[in-house]
Amino acid sequence: MNKPANMPDWTFDDEFDGGDETCGRVIINLHLYIKDQAPGTKIVVISRDPAAPVELPAWCRMTKNELSKMRHPYYLITLKPHLTRN
Repeated sequence: MNKPANMPDWTFDDEFDGGDETCGRVIINLHLYIKDQAPGTKIVVISRDPAAPVELPAWCRMTKNELSKMRHPYYLITLKPHLTRN
């Protein structure tokens, strides 16, 4: 996977780029993307929306995902077990 030059040097399993969408749309698409991901998967979410530094941490708190690191527009999220399908 080719990382952009300014991407933090974080260890992660997958990457989700929300493009230029609003953070609300990024969160909806991210939720659909992660529903089949394994617990503990580390995903770098890229969201360029200026509201992302507020909205992504709030979403993580509400869904009990862990926001491990953030440096806008990059957010390292560790998925929790309760989000996996049974």
